[in-house]
Amino acid sequence: MKSPLPISIAIIIMSLPPTIASDSAPMDLGPLLTPLLDKSKLPSIAAAVVKGDQIMAIGAVGHTELQGNTAVTNSSKYHIGSCTKSMTATLAASLVECGLLDWQTTISHCLGDTLEIHEAYHDVTLEQLLAHTGGTPASPPALAWIEAWSNQGKLSPSEQRLKFAESILKTIPSYPPGTKTIYSNQGYAIVGVMLETLTNKPWERLMVEKIFQPLGMSSAGFREPIGNDQPRGHKNKKPEQPGEKADNPDAIAPAGSVHMTLEDWAKFARLHLNRDTTAGVLADAYSFEKLNATLATSKSHGVGGWLVHDLEWAGGHCLQAAGSNTLWFSLLWIMPGKDTAVLVATNSGRRSAFKWCDKTVATIAKELGF
Repeated sequence: MKSPLPISIAIIIMSLPPTIASDSAPMDLGPLLTPLLDKSKLPSIAAAVVKGDQIMAIGAVGHTELQGNTAVTNSSKYHIGSCTKSMTATLAASLVECGLLDWQTTISHCLGDTLEIHEAYHDVTLEQLLAHTGGTPASPPALAWIEAWSNQGKLSPSEQRLKFAESILKTIPSYPPGTKTIYSNQGYAIVGVMLETLTNKPWERLMVEKIFQPLGMSSAGFREPIGNDQPRGHKNKKPEQPGEKADNPDAIAPAGSVHMTLEDWAKFARLHLNRDTTAGVLADAYSFEKLNATLATSKSHGVGGWLVHDLEWAGGHCLQAAGSNTLWFSLLWIMPGKDTAVLVATNSGRRSAFKWCDKTVATIAKELGF
């Protein structure tokens, strides 16, 4: 679920004139996406462009399964993998605003009475975990991962996460917390457990109450999309049918288990593009500042669960995230200096999926002129 930084769109965007958003119906991106789909051999590609507070363009082409007959539509749901992290971070910010914790709240403060925690993890903070500088490993210990899969379907998601978090926290950190950056799904799983413990609610319920419902993201859900008309994730060229193997175990759900339509994902992007304090999610402008910030040792990994950059071609400050659960791929750019956000997703996790999502962003940028 790592988030590499695409650069291929840089040269294109630098020379393009600005485009004014229209109050008319969104542009259909289908004609732009079809040639990319044909060349990529992916099962489908979906994309959306947000300009200001509107969806400027949207489209989906291809099929729910490679070699299948059911076409995807703008109502098709896509798994966004690690782009879930930005939603978990936003959820954490909303609970900070409620006063349940703050950015410096430590693991031991939340979980010290519940779990066995190695002393080196005691003072690791919420913001360190969100920015991937909390000492958690890049990959889970083998036995912890085996146990996570074993518990899938046998324990509730919250119970799975609690056991998984303890299996990480009772061991010595993979590096001294706060000294460097290691991208880690495990850190976000622990954040999920911290939020669940403080609220006595499952992470999934918190996401619905604090993120999905206020933003009107009615299509949003967890794990793979269900329904005969919905896309299937693909391992190489093979579609994976709904079931245990169609996603990672719920133990790491806060790191990457959300699905939704591109239209609903665009609502979340719009929240952060406009730093909207009236949407019912975050009411304090400082929360957006914090989610756009990096820590001294977190390099470009932001507290908000995405990469934070200052790039001339993107209009200066920008946010970027990529996600995959090995069966899907998603890509998000939020460019406040261009007043634009671009979202792309495909139901394939093969290695070339990132390249083609990047090319999709470049093509859209060239044609729409932002």
